[in-house]
Amino acid sequence: MTIQVDYDNVPVGMQLAAQEFQLLPVNEIMYCGASLDFVGVHWNPRVARSVGMDHIVAHGPLTEAKALSLVHEWTGDPGSVVAQHARFHKPVLIPDDGVGARYRIHGTVTEKLADRRVVVELTAVSPQEEELATVRAVVQLA
Repeated sequence: MTIQVDYDNVPVGMQLAAQEFQLLPVNEIMYCGASLDFVGVHWNPRVARSVGMDHIVAHGPLTEAKALSLVHEWTGDPGSVVAQHARFHKPVLIPDDGVGARYRIHGTVTEKLADRRVVVELTAVSPQEEELATVRAVVQLA
């Protein structure tokens, strides 16, 4: 794939298109299989309740991947992210109610670097505007 965003046309402060995401228990169980991480809090409501959670807990890297998908869609190339760092602030709880967990991710270009790279700060927030996770990505542009 080819990066479709020209570094010269990207100002600091530019907003990436925000996206809404929904996670159902089945999505989390599929992620458990893909990551080979079957810790009980991620798929078993009984285990989640035993450690004080009302519902199963989404894997942090799943939220991180959803955030990075904004960058991939923006640049047109999933290989455009050359470095990343995530911080998980609150667990994403996934109720088994047919609605699941919903959150919004938005991103902002916060810095221009050498070699036609930029820093994008991404934030996942709950419907109550609680910050769930932040991801810092260094992105190669054309």
